[in-house]
Amino acid sequence: MSNALRLHFSLYKPRSSLSLFKTPLTRIASVPPLSLSRKLSPKISAITLDELVRRVKLKEVLRTANEGLENLIYSARIGAQRLDRRFSLSLRFERALTLVSNQTKLIDREYGISQKSKAFTMDIRRNWPRYRKQLNEFLETPLGKLFATLVFLWFALSGWLFRFLILATWVLPFAAPLLIGTVANNLVIEGACPACKRRFMGYRSQVIRCVSCGSIVWQPKDRFSRGPSSSSSSADSDVIDVEIEEK
Repeated sequence: MSNALRLHFSLYKPRSSLSLFKTPLTRIASVPPLSLSRKLSPKISAITLDELVRRVKLKEVLRTANEGLENLIYSARIGAQRLDRRFSLSLRFERALTLVSNQTKLIDREYGISQKSKAFTMDIRRNWPRYRKQLNEFLETPLGKLFATLVFLWFALSGWLFRFLILATWVLPFAAPLLIGTVANNLVIEGACPACKRRFMGYRSQVIRCVSCGSIVWQPKDRFSRGPSSSSSSADSDVIDVEIEEK
């Protein structure tokens, strides 16, 4: 009896709770990671192919555009050369320029436009401090303030202010070094002392003495006009004539 029971229990092996999920777990665990990459690889390859096709099309469009532009420039140059040989356009253009220059010279000689413009610029340079003083005095009056306000409002609302600013952003990088050099040359004076021949350099607004002999080689013009005659005569005794070399 005992042997029969042992044989019966040996043939009967109870299945555990985990053995029920053995098949699906092994199936899930047995899925290799390459299958996921294989499932995603067609999308990635499709994206890369679309990108490649787009780049190739873009390069083709750029190449055709460059070729068309080169052909257009070449055909325009050939057409201009043919027209020039047929109608002698360059010769006629040179004759027209010569005629215009001769006419401008005749008009200038008859009315003296260049001389008047030079005289006007010289007058502005010579009398600019007086004109500036008169303008400042006018702007300090109520009528001058009203006029300045109206001019500024018109300049801002008409759009010329923004046009001027846009133009300044393009011009200032090239014109600023020239303007700085011109202003520096106008503010600085350089020359040689006639007594000891030693060179000096300084600002126009200050009194400059020679380092070697101590003589006054430059003094602003306003200094001569200020003060009594005794001080000016005593100052003139130390001032010597000097040849100024403009930079």
